[in-house]
Order: sequence, then C-alpha cells, then structure tokens
Amino acid sequence: MPDAVIFDMDGTLIDTERVSQTAWRRAAADLGLEVPERIWNAFVGCSLPNARKMVNDEFGDPALTDRLFTHQHELFFQIEDEELTPCTGALEALRTLTEAGLTVALATSTSREHALPQMERFGMAPYFTSMTFGDEITRAKPEPDIYLEAARRLGLDPTLCAAVEDSVNGARAALAAGMATYLVPEWATPTDDLRAGCAAILDSLLELPAVILGDGEQARPSGE
Repeated sequence: MPDAVIFDMDGTLIDTERVSQTAWRRAAADLGLEVPERIWNAFVGCSLPNARKMVNDEFGDPALTDRLFTHQHELFFQIEDEELTPCTGALEALRTLTEAGLTVALATSTSREHALPQMERFGMAPYFTSMTFGDEITRAKPEPDIYLEAARRLGLDPTLCAAVEDSVNGARAALAAGMATYLVPEWATPTDDLRAGCAAILDSLLELPAVILGDGEQARPSGE
C-alpha cells in the first residue's frame, strides 16, 4: 500500500468537468463559434493559459478568446449551483481510505479561492491532511510540480504516494512525479502510454479502495 493517496479534484472528486464542458459549449454557441471536439477534449485537466493558447491558435483572435473565456466563466457559475455534484464513489473512497489509516491529500490545478469552497460544500475538506492548489505552483500539469509539492508537504518521497486522476495531463503529471497512478477517465481517452504506465484504469472511484487496499479483483487492468 502507498503511504498516502493524493487526489485531483476537478473531474475526479467533483464533477466539475461535466459542468465545465456544458458551459464551454453554450458559450461557444452563444458566440457563433464552431470549436473542434479535439479542443474540448484537450481542455480536460488543462491549465487556463494552455487552454487560451489553444483557442488563440485555432481562431487567431485574442479578443474573441477573451470573450469566450469570460462568457464560459459566467455560465459555469450559473450552472454549478444547480448541477454540480460529487463524482460517483468520491465520498465513499475518501471515507474508506481514511478509515483504513491512509493519509489523503489534494493536488488540484484549481486555485484555493475556488477549490476550497467546493471541498467544504460537499463535506470533503476534513478528509485531507494537506491541500495543494494550482495558484501555489508555477508549472501546471502535465508537469509534475503539483504532485512533487503535495508529497513534500506530507514529508514523503513521491514514490511512496499514489495519485488519482481523471485526465491525460493529470495522469502524466503524477507519473512524471514517480507516483503509482490510478486513472478514472470520463471525458478523457487514455493514451497508449497511460495504459502502459498507470497502475490501473478504473470505471469509478467505487473501485479504488479495493485496489489501493489490496483487493484488485474489481479493477480493470491498465492494459485493457
């Protein structure tokens, strides 16, 4: 077993990706934009600067990019009050792992200002020994910085930690940090390198405790 399990937040613990994708598509439609599906898919686990660059590269109009991002931001906060929910099995996984004596930490690309209220809203904050937020690091995922910092705050070697992610960029960050990585994809499609590198690819967090605690019969092997 690992000494600690470090969770991503968006799309892993809280279903923000579904709300975010809805807001992106509505914002684009309101502006009359036809955004390729590959860009929406690439937004999962992507930092805002990188996402902005993708849209700028696609349309070549920074002012249009500004309007799209501003409108999406407005729509997201309108939608989240009614539609935001924990991901399937999130609270159960946190409860089971902590009751088994494992240290649980958070490593999210979202800023403290926006992430902490969501953790508190769904009763997740008390489970975490440590939280590391996106505005506390310089380089975003897929760079390993946030996972390295999360391990440092726990006083652990990164190789003694497991990471739980939903996105390609997030999983690559955790693997680059040397952590056993469990991928629970919803919007992202696992690439061949992730299928080879991840400890397991799971259908939901309901499967995670059994895998982490030593009973992996419910998990789908990462090579499948």
